[in-house]
Amino acid sequence: MLNKRVFFFLAITYTVTLAAICLVSNDGLPYFGTNYEDKIYHLLAYGILCFLWYKVLDNKKNKHAITIALVVSIAFGTIIEVLQGQLTTTRDASIEDIAANIVGATIISLILTIRNKTIVKNL
Repeated sequence: MLNKRVFFFLAITYTVTLAAICLVSNDGLPYFGTNYEDKIYHLLAYGILCFLWYKVLDNKKNKHAITIALVVSIAFGTIIEVLQGQLTTTRDASIEDIAANIVGATIISLILTIRNKTIVKNL
């Protein structure tokens, strides 16, 4: 199992990379021919972000790791969308992208919550 330091490194690296990707032109992303492809990318990207920060925050003392990871992911995604509208000329801020970010992070949070409640503890 990966330790907290590895997850912390992965979370920081992923967060910085995601910010960079979101603030540059998206011409290089593969296109598969769906109308909602950009929203699928957002859903997956922020689901992964939420999962990585959950793994960093999860421990026996922190009972709110899922909630904190969810809030951080949503806040980060919203800030990035605002920055896209303010700092870039090739990207626009989008409410739909924010919604996709929220859905992706929420899906992961729900999966983690269900998983944590259904784990059978060894006696």
